[in-house]
Amino acid sequence: MIHPREAAVISFDCYGTLIDWQSGARAAVNAIPELVDLDTDSLIARRLEVELEVEHEYYRPYDQVLALSIQRTAAEYGVELGDAAARSFANSIAHWPPFQDAGGFLKRLATVGTPMAILSNVTRASLAVSVRKLGARFDQLITAEDVRSYKPDHDHWLELYQSRQIEPAQQLHIAGSIAHDIRPASELGAITVWVRRGHEPIPDDVEPDLIVQSLAELGDYWRLHYSR
Repeated sequence: MIHPREAAVISFDCYGTLIDWQSGARAAVNAIPELVDLDTDSLIARRLEVELEVEHEYYRPYDQVLALSIQRTAAEYGVELGDAAARSFANSIAHWPPFQDAGGFLKRLATVGTPMAILSNVTRASLAVSVRKLGARFDQLITAEDVRSYKPDHDHWLELYQSRQIEPAQQLHIAGSIAHDIRPASELGAITVWVRRGHEPIPDDVEPDLIVQSLAELGDYWRLHYSR
């Protein structure tokens, strides 16, 4: 690990790292009458897998990815979900809440002075709503809408490196997803922090530079090791 001041940029995934997408998605699923009798946790987990499949077909705006992924997942459970219900799920992203530790962490990190960025698979409009909820200022926002592809493809990172004229080893990337963020960032040579909120199994094929259970724990780690 490096001191946050030594990084050229500190970047984040947003949904699953700063924004609690699982709580938001669960509330959205529970609000759809056709889905109330299904196993919500199983449905949400499977929808995320389907989302990856949809993203790799060809580029669609993320609201369409959300709508299509919930429709396809519901169909696997024997439910034909109409377009209006699917759109309601997609539109729910505006209501997904920040994690409780996100705002305070970002406020403290801003005092370090290192530029902060978000690399996200959503649209610019959706990300703007979430950033306002976080109450933090980011120097750069890179979305799938900008690069016309989805993580774990490398385009978000390559855009960051090109636009800031930096090398991967100068980037400190903080994220909650191994598949979408930690693995591709590690492949490119970035320094990575895995925020392992859900206690997922630690994979054998990727080694984050640091693993924490929350942003609060990461803040404590930095205070302990880098306080002056």
